[in-house]
Amino acid sequence: MMALGALRLLGRNLRRTSGAFVLAAVGITVGIAALVFFLGLSSGLRAVVLGRIFRIDRVEIVPREQSVGALAAMFASAPRGIAPEAIVTIEHIEGVRAVYPKLRLLFPHSGRGGRELFGRNIGAGELIADGIDPALVRDELAPGLRFEDDHALSSGRPCASRNACPENERCATEIIGGGESVFPGRCERLIPAVVSPYLLEVFDGAIAPAHNLPPVARALARGATGLELEWDLGRAGLGTASRGTQRRVYARIIGVTSRAIDLGVTVPLSVARRLNTEYVGAAAAQRYTSAIVVLDRPEAAATVTAQARQLGLEIKTDGAEQMGLLVSIVTAVLTLTSAVIVLLAAMSIAQALAARVRAREGEIALLRVSGATRSFVFWLVIGESLVIGLMASLVGILAARGLALAWNRWVGQGLPAFPFKPDDWFVWHPRHLAGAMLFGVTACVLGAVAPALRAARTAPGEVLSRGVG
Repeated sequence: MMALGALRLLGRNLRRTSGAFVLAAVGITVGIAALVFFLGLSSGLRAVVLGRIFRIDRVEIVPREQSVGALAAMFASAPRGIAPEAIVTIEHIEGVRAVYPKLRLLFPHSGRGGRELFGRNIGAGELIADGIDPALVRDELAPGLRFEDDHALSSGRPCASRNACPENERCATEIIGGGESVFPGRCERLIPAVVSPYLLEVFDGAIAPAHNLPPVARALARGATGLELEWDLGRAGLGTASRGTQRRVYARIIGVTSRAIDLGVTVPLSVARRLNTEYVGAAAAQRYTSAIVVLDRPEAAATVTAQARQLGLEIKTDGAEQMGLLVSIVTAVLTLTSAVIVLLAAMSIAQALAARVRAREGEIALLRVSGATRSFVFWLVIGESLVIGLMASLVGILAARGLALAWNRWVGQGLPAFPFKPDDWFVWHPRHLAGAMLFGVTACVLGAVAPALRAARTAPGEVLSRGVG
């Protein structure tokens, strides 16, 4: 009964003084709304930056002399590379889950493709291609897709046109002069290739609009496997291979994976070995141009970096660490700003409560005379602040979610497409929402402690003797 009476008294006090606390509670609402909004936005940006653009669960190791760029590596002759023994050493580092070697095609080559989507081929004067272990991408490809070098299974029969071959084969030809094919050619298996979501984002966000082309990311993401690449081996805009026959082969894009090279195509490692041997020499197929190190935990990157340096290697930096730090700094600044707003609002509520306590001294004195303890009076004031903080924080969270919806709509319609533009800029973590609610309530309660103590120390006799009531 006592608890029920206290709740009734609390509700009555809040109704009587609601107007006095509305303006003070607005500050809590604004502060919590800003806090939740910024936390959701920073989490969304972090998901894009460290989940789609950069990856913090893996690093790439490269030889020191190859860190000068992709084109230099393409036209180098049998670089020192990474020895297989170094791969084994890195694999045994604690915190390393797996190591996947990569081998870049080290001779000139160019490619064109997209006829199936655009009605015409889009050409690349220079093409960058990496060979990777098929196991690295197997779990990201649709079931049934085969990312293996099936060249040995080619029929090899003569052909007089591109499509005059069995299924999954195309007519590979020698090319001369301005790139004309010399028929008859030989039927060879299509080379399976994968591309990265980064490449598709760049194409859809920058290249496609500039050339009035349709986007390709969604088509490939749905599992489209018909996009073929016309691949000229041994010739490109910057030169020709010193050995091997210049010829035209065909590759098929079979999927999209985050493990593919960012700007270029990725083929099975055995394809890169076979072609490097043909156009550069056997030595170019014995050592790797880089390796992907998959980590059990991001902290293992420091150990991998130290061990790589001892082996004459280094970590290829992609800016993930710097971008993660930048997002964290911006989040901290915005969170601190929101927290200051909440604390200032809590001080305003404390002042309002102190004024209400002074105005209600007679009422409090009557409560004490009626048998209310100091503790009861203390917790009555604290209860008022608790309810105010709870309601203001809840409204703030709902306001933040509403602002997020408006932001997504405004940015989605108002900003042009750009690489990695998210459909939803926010990620809502339950711990962030609970933490914001707890912070708002706690700030209100702490601000009410001094007024509550003043109310609890009210001397009934002194107040009533002054005729205050």
